[in-house]
Amino acid sequence: MDARAALVGRDAERAALDEAVRRSAAGSPSAVLVSGESGIGKTRLVTEVTAGFEREGGRAFWGRCLRFGAAESPYHPIGQIVSHWFRQASAAERERVLADVDPEGLGAISPLVARSHGEPDPAELMRLVTTVLDRISAEAPTAVVVDDLQWADTTSLDLIAYLMTGFGPGQRLCVLATYRDTDLGEGHRLHGWLADMRRFPAVQFLPLGRLGLQDTEELVAQLRGNERAVARGAAVFEGSGGNPYLAELLTGVPEGESAARATTLREVLLASWHRLAKASRDLMQLLAVGGRPVPVAVLGRLAASRGLTAQDVRDGVAESGATGITILNEQGELWFRHPLLAEVILTTLLPEELLGIHREFALVWEEVANQPLVARAAHLALHYEGAGRVDDAFEWSLRASDTARELFAYAEESQHLHRASLLWERLSATLRGSDHEWALLLGRASDSAFRAGDFTLALELRERALQRVDRVGHPLDAAHLYTHLGLYKDNCGLTEVSEPEPDHLAVTEPFPESPERAIALAWTAFANLWGGRHAAAVQDADEAVRISRRAGSDEALAWALGVKSQTRWSTTAGLRDAEEAVVHARAAGDQILRGHTAVFVSNCLAGLGRVAEATDVAAGLVHELMSTRSFYEAVEVIPGVAVGLLDLGRWDELRSLLHNALSRRVQGAWGAEIRFLAADLAVRTGNLQAAQLHQTRARELLPGRRLVGGIQPVVEARIAWAAGDLARSLEILEQALHAHVDVDPADAAEGLVWAARTAADLGERPGERDAAVRWLDRIEDALGVTSEWFGATTSTDAIHPAWGRLYAAESHRCRADRQAQPQLWDDAVRATDEAGLVWECALASYRLAQSQLATGGSRARASAALRDAARIASHLGATPILRDAEALAGQAHIPLTEPVPADHEGSVPAELARLTRREREVLHHLVAGRTYAEIARELFISEKTVSVHVSNVLHKTGTATRIEVAHLARRLDFE
Repeated sequence: MDARAALVGRDAERAALDEAVRRSAAGSPSAVLVSGESGIGKTRLVTEVTAGFEREGGRAFWGRCLRFGAAESPYHPIGQIVSHWFRQASAAERERVLADVDPEGLGAISPLVARSHGEPDPAELMRLVTTVLDRISAEAPTAVVVDDLQWADTTSLDLIAYLMTGFGPGQRLCVLATYRDTDLGEGHRLHGWLADMRRFPAVQFLPLGRLGLQDTEELVAQLRGNERAVARGAAVFEGSGGNPYLAELLTGVPEGESAARATTLREVLLASWHRLAKASRDLMQLLAVGGRPVPVAVLGRLAASRGLTAQDVRDGVAESGATGITILNEQGELWFRHPLLAEVILTTLLPEELLGIHREFALVWEEVANQPLVARAAHLALHYEGAGRVDDAFEWSLRASDTARELFAYAEESQHLHRASLLWERLSATLRGSDHEWALLLGRASDSAFRAGDFTLALELRERALQRVDRVGHPLDAAHLYTHLGLYKDNCGLTEVSEPEPDHLAVTEPFPESPERAIALAWTAFANLWGGRHAAAVQDADEAVRISRRAGSDEALAWALGVKSQTRWSTTAGLRDAEEAVVHARAAGDQILRGHTAVFVSNCLAGLGRVAEATDVAAGLVHELMSTRSFYEAVEVIPGVAVGLLDLGRWDELRSLLHNALSRRVQGAWGAEIRFLAADLAVRTGNLQAAQLHQTRARELLPGRRLVGGIQPVVEARIAWAAGDLARSLEILEQALHAHVDVDPADAAEGLVWAARTAADLGERPGERDAAVRWLDRIEDALGVTSEWFGATTSTDAIHPAWGRLYAAESHRCRADRQAQPQLWDDAVRATDEAGLVWECALASYRLAQSQLATGGSRARASAALRDAARIASHLGATPILRDAEALAGQAHIPLTEPVPADHEGSVPAELARLTRREREVLHHLVAGRTYAEIARELFISEKTVSVHVSNVLHKTGTATRIEVAHLARRLDFE
């Protein structure tokens, strides 16, 4: 819309945006996504609001999305934002903001503002940009605007999501984005991204509707500045349908021309084009065929071949810019201010004219030597296809895919390979190969789609490849295509990996000693394992290992040894198999296989009770793959890492991991798993609404329930438990445990603890005790629960015994054996502390205090346990446990902060006054130079608890190491 007209008809929407930026300026960061059809006034509304924000001392930086692919210009809108700030900032501000992040001045984030520095690492760039924007907002309240989000490249969407989902208290940052919801066709990548963003409370959605008659009349009056304009408002309203941009165009058409007839979108848009000079109109037609922003130099060369002079081009660029038709960006590329103009101007050309211009564009791009190959390849593939030169389009699509792969631009690689596969049937006889070669191309495109995170397309292309592959002439190629079929189905949530793929084995039968046969047997063993057919799984896995060793194939050995490890995953022999599988997977260079083998090792370590090691191993691979832009090849590893971080109380790391994962568009089963993990964390932190929202999104991604091989059932049970629907929670757990026990009883131990916990909570409700006991008895009888469920798998396994202690305490609580509970809960506290199950330790400590007080036990022990529960819960952010501990402390008149004993008050230096009694005891031992093990023995606590106390001491005293804090204590004469 023209800047002369004031904003009309948007009072409510403007108030909402004003409130968002004001809140952000006060330290409550937020994001608002403004949507509507093309020309509805999204950009104008945001412009008005940010202008007012700047008048009040804030700053606004804009980034506009254009029709680029990430391979050509990754992070384009973010680059504009950073460049905008960099040009405006003083030298002193640049130095403050970029200190220690980028001391040389945009050296590390220069790929955002200059293409010559190569492709940045996405994970590192996300962190750097977030840090830079956080510091910019610390200088002054800041609004970041991203315009036309529907054209954002995949990498930019990831970064924007990372920024919006990582808002922190006190951050003076507001993200405003606009997008055309009418442009989001079926399968558009923004659909999933928007669905993810709806789950975050700091993100608001602001849809803009069309103007009414009165508002349109006011707009016309402001634009024309005369009385007749008001009367004309009805005609403008009728022609524009209330679309502000179309109303502006109609209002600008002189009376007596085509205004009365300009009642359709095409006529209105073409009115502005028709008013240009003939040469400028011709230039706009060429630009429209370009299909995306075109360098003026390239456009000029094409124009010259069409009879336009250099002056015609200069005048056309100037005239179209002055009338608001085009925008010239900072890279010297020209594109339309309103994309509908390009779409409509194309309709002014005849089909044969389009073919000719596409052909000439292709010739120009062939001759341009100063443009990056990746840009040339993408343009040439587009224009050769438009010119009907299918062979050339096919070959350039393959070249574009290769260059995109070199830049780790997997989404663009997938796009180009998909185009090539679609062009295959139209290729000339001399270029088109056999159906088998087509199948191999489809398989390549399938793998690329998986790397890009489009699991649905990956499966579709895989199945198409298997329909065309020559199983008779090339059976081993068919076997290769089958290798990931089950994985792709599982990722799409279409099936669980519990049934073997018969054709996979069948095509390898003629080659009994081949690596392909070994891999097919490994997959069959894997399916049998998850189907509860353990003996068959062992037999197939052993045979796969035998064949693989004879064949000497790293890929086959990785699969075979990995699957064999899972048939004995709670043994040291299983761990050795898994670790050897990792070595072979690395040698094979298959990232998906590396992800699988990392999961195998993690499972074995967890089965041996070494949860911390399991978590660290899997986390290491996730970070490694993400650093090579292979995020979607690491998604199956993320759930295991997240579960470990949750159990171990490493919630800050978990939040960071989930923040990164949720900012991506992960489809199918793994997307659902990530959502359920976010829901689980939300339950533990007391945010039931967020948990339920994550659960809803997870169910959209995976409508059915996976009883085995995922965390869905136990998390859904926990959500029902948190919501107070205990019967529903027990129903889910009973069903899941019954299915899981056939696969591995020991792994069902945690679920059984939750069943006992839920039944105990149900039993505490009036009149529900008998029903609760019946629930638990039925579950125990059906599963055949024995002490073996909770036995240590090795001498170092503290996890399974801890679940056993918890189960004993919870089952007794269910059966109302109150006198036995204090000792049982004391055992549970010690066991969970030893195992490192931090959240469980906090809850057990609360239950210990509760049972001590209820049975008239030791008040001192109850007080200590209650303080431990509150301390751990506060550190984690486990609000429900903290809330319950505070309520019980209030009822029992127990202070949750330990007062300094009267005979020591005067001897505690002020610098150490914040330490609790236990923390001061630990500090005494640190001063004496004792080790963690010696302190643990002296104070009758575990080394893990000593470590927690030492961390608290360092935090409260502002010191960095135990040596530094000991020196401080000695200097203060602390004894």
